[in-house]
Parts: sequence; structure tokens; C-alpha cells
Amino acid sequence: MRIVAATLLSLAVLGSSCRDGAAPPTPSPAATPPTAAAGQPQGVAPSPATAPTADQLAALQIKNLAVPTPGLITAGQPTEAQFEALAKLGVKRYVCLRPDGEAGTGFEAEKAKALGVEFVRLPVAGADDLTADQARALAQALTGAGPAVVACGSSNRVGALLALKAFFVDGKSADEALQFGKAAGLKALEPEVQKRLVK
Repeated sequence: MRIVAATLLSLAVLGSSCRDGAAPPTPSPAATPPTAAAGQPQGVAPSPATAPTADQLAALQIKNLAVPTPGLITAGQPTEAQFEALAKLGVKRYVCLRPDGEAGTGFEAEKAKALGVEFVRLPVAGADDLTADQARALAQALTGAGPAVVACGSSNRVGALLALKAFFVDGKSADEALQFGKAAGLKALEPEVQKRLVK
């Protein structure tokens, strides 16, 4: 009996020491965060954090390029090579304000399709097309976009229409809207924009 009791006591002590000094238990599969499949983005749309960096964009040497707000790139007309480079840097949508008959444009729609970039043409031929309705159309074109480009010949029309969007859609004051437009490329059309920043 003493031998049996001693054996049982030894086993109890051994079991206790294993519980106290053992390695932590292996986590269950539910405790391990899931890993995205290769090439599968997390979330519905890219955030501004996935947008091209300032250095990457500067290296492209696109005329009058600016980033007035994270995820939004404004520019003059890119070349086909620059357009392709923008797509490689993660641009998901391209909004062209140039009518398709303007010299230097017209290739973007086909190029965008080949590169998997969404393309929207919203023609702004001049001051007559700077309307609240066009500003709302631009807002719609940018809704849900990941990193996006809005371009025209020099970025002047881009800045003008974005100023109107800031005023009529985003609720900015006239001064704030004008400053945003300038940051986006507004230059010669500034007097026309100022006339329109009224409700």
C-alpha cells in the first residue's frame, strides 16, 4: 500500500509541474487572424495610404501635377507613357476634362481599358462649362474612387471645376473653395470661378 501511495503522489506532483512549466498551448485556428490571398486587396477600395508617393509622382514629370488632397492627383495632359506609369503606381480612376477632339487627347479611354483603369470623360471646353451641375458630375465621377487623377490640358480647368465642387458639393466657403482650386491647378480661369462662387 505504501508503494502504491508513493507512486500516486509522485504522479500527482509530476502532473502539477507539467501544468506550471509547460509551453503555452497551441492557439486554435480561430485565434489566428486570417491572411489575405495573394494579390487580394483588403477592403473594398484602396485608401489614400495606397496612393503613389510624392517622390514617385514627381519622377513622372507630368506637367503641373499636384496632390491637393490625399488620393486625388491633378495634372495637365500626360503622355501615353506617363499614363501607363500612373496605372502602375496604383491609380484606379482617370477623369479627363478635355473634349475628345482636343489635340493630344483621345488615347486615354482605350489605354485605361487595357490597364484596368476606370475612365471618365467630363468635357470642359471653357468657362461656359464651369457650372454647378458639372461640379456635381465631377463629384459623382470621383465617388468611390481609389487613387484618382483629374486632368486637362494644363490643370487650369481641373482647378476651376474642383473649386466649384468644393463650394457646391463639399460646402466650403468661397475663399476656401478658391484656395483649393488654386492648389489643384486653377490659374487663368480664376476670375470666372470667382463669379460662380455664389449661391
